Amino acid sequence: MIYFTADTHFFSSKRHPESSLQVGERTFSTVEEKNAFLISRWNATVGPADDIYILGDLSDGSAQETDALLRQLNGQKYLIVGNNDHYLEDPAFPREHFVWVQQYYELLTLGTKFVLFHFPIEIWSGYRNDRVHLHGHTHRQKPMYEPIRRYEVGVHAHDGWPVSLETIWERVQPFHNSARFRAI
Repeated sequence: MIYFTADTHFFSSKRHPESSLQVGERTFSTVEEKNAFLISRWNATVGPADDIYILGDLSDGSAQETDALLRQLNGQKYLIVGNNDHYLEDPAFPREHFVWVQQYYELLTLGTKFVLFHFPIEIWSGYRNDRVHLHGHTHRQKPMYEPIRRYEVGVHAHDGWPVSLETIWERVQPFHNSARFRAI
């Protein structure tokens, strides 16, 4: 299976105390409680052999904290770098936790390209040709997927759960082959 997530901000109270203990509409008493909630949702969804694309802002923790965290999370992890993934700057951080680390990626599956980028964009490669843009960053409490085939995969929009490719495909399908979006 293929899953997506973004904006988990593990250890976030260190950098963003004003909103760090929230996931969607849930508020936690401690960062440890929030971390445990997100770890439990991740591992209840993602199996060890599943692929999970993290579209940025995985952790606000140190390289050591993030290393220990990643050892607890299931799945083959792919990272699209977000604006708060500063643990990557530490040369001691073991990047082997990720299959790869990139700024932008185009995933070809289900006969279409899924454009993966941390930030939401209005125009992307092939946006008129039934391509789908997946992103995080906005911390919306509901996923946005219409009318331009752009979908928010962040934990705030999905009550802490990673979202499956099938769920995304089901939501964007009404717009996928629309003549309105075909190339001119």
